Formats: sequence, C-alpha cells, structure tokens
Amino acid sequence: MRYYLAYGSNLNRAQMRHRCPDAYPVGTCLLKNHKLVFRRGFLTIEPDQGSSVPVAVWAISREDEKNLDRYEGYPRFYYKREFPLVFSGREGDKVKEIIVDGMAYIMTDGFPIQKPSETYMRTCMEGYLNFGINPDPLLDAYREAKGGEQ
Repeated sequence: MRYYLAYGSNLNRAQMRHRCPDAYPVGTCLLKNHKLVFRRGFLTIEPDQGSSVPVAVWAISREDEKNLDRYEGYPRFYYKREFPLVFSGREGDKVKEIIVDGMAYIMTDGFPIQKPSETYMRTCMEGYLNFGINPDPLLDAYREAKGGEQ
C-alpha cells in the first residue's frame, strides 16, 4: 500500500470508492506552506508561505494508483510529488501521530486560473464534508478563481 494525499474531488468518498476500490482513508493532515488554486477549472496545490491545505490520507493499492494516474492525466496534466507528513491516525482503537511519505498530484505549469464547474465544486465540497474538514481553503480558491466575485 501507498499513501495518497487528496485535496480536491478525491476527498469525495463515493468517487474514490468507484475509482479506487482497494483504497481506504487513514486520516487527515495539513500540508503546510501550500494553498489550493483552481487551474483550468480543477484544483491543484501551489507553494504559499504561511498557508496550509487540508488533505485526506488514503491508503491505495498499485491498481488504485494506476486508476488515479489515468483520472489525473498523469504525467501530462499532473505530476506526482512526495511529501513527508505527520497526521493523526488510528492504530487499533488508539489515535496517535504517524509520520509517513505521501504522494500528491500537482498540476503541470502553464495552465490559467479558471473557475470550476458547479459539478466539480459540489463534488469537492462533499469530500470536505465527508472528512469533516473546514472548507475555507476551498472557498478561498473558488473566490480567487472567480476573480474576487461573491
């Protein structure tokens, strides 16, 4: 198994169950010094000192990763990057801090900031609710993509 860091539509449990049948969530954490950005209408993460991105940590199989590679358009639209992480996870019935390397997909350079479709935004918001994550970073990225519109 490998740890995968989801910050967009792959926070959505129903979507992940369909796309990655072997995957299971193991916790959440913050990816520090990064922010969410909608580029070409899809989320990516970019360096931003002092900001943080909430992510769900999924354990995925090799087959799940192949499915994600196809979905994310790897390596043309997204590349992979490893991040060392500390997150709260379960070991039996105990919650403890776990240090792991996790893989995230990051959009390749050159795509403009662009507002997402309503469907994509709703899918991402469902994922935030699935994990009990504060959606403020998602809403901030959405406002930025809309050019500051309310």
